[in-house]
Amino acid sequence: MEGPATLPELAEAAGVHLNTARAHAIALEEAGILRAEPGEPAGRGRPPFRYRLAGDFTLPTTDFRGLAELLAAAVARSGQGPTELRRLGQDWGRYLAGRPGAQTLERVLPAALERLGFAARIEHDELILSSCPCPLVSPDDPALICGLAIAVAEGVLAGAGSDLHVADSTHDPAHRRCTVALAS
Repeated sequence: MEGPATLPELAEAAGVHLNTARAHAIALEEAGILRAEPGEPAGRGRPPFRYRLAGDFTLPTTDFRGLAELLAAAVARSGQGPTELRRLGQDWGRYLAGRPGAQTLERVLPAALERLGFAARIEHDELILSSCPCPLVSPDDPALICGLAIAVAEGVLAGAGSDLHVADSTHDPAHRRCTVALAS
């Protein structure tokens, strides 16, 4: 879609309900990303608002993969051992989990890992990670990123107040997939 658009046009383009689009449009307007302008009158009633990007807002030119690669290289060169990296991941997982008991584990654990670029789901006693960014972000050492992701999962489990822990994990960087066994 090019140029200003009405709320129904935005909802249709995004494939979401009008109320969902409305809430996001309001948030984006409050953040200074969108600007609402009155549209042309079309019949009775108020003219619809048309939304456009604010004049000083520019879309990012890329995703954050380059930054992630830079950070992975910095971590690899830092000389941090597996214990320190695991603690870092666990601390980050606790941060992502938020307050203990605030959400169900089935929601909070996949959501935390999705924020890091993984497609995540829980099936029975396993956490399945697919579309893993590990070999993309750190092609020379994908296990570095996998290990951090597993540590984040441990931190989320602890932060959510779960009695589960990571029992074992298998990594398949070639297929961008990891499986994490969870046990009590």
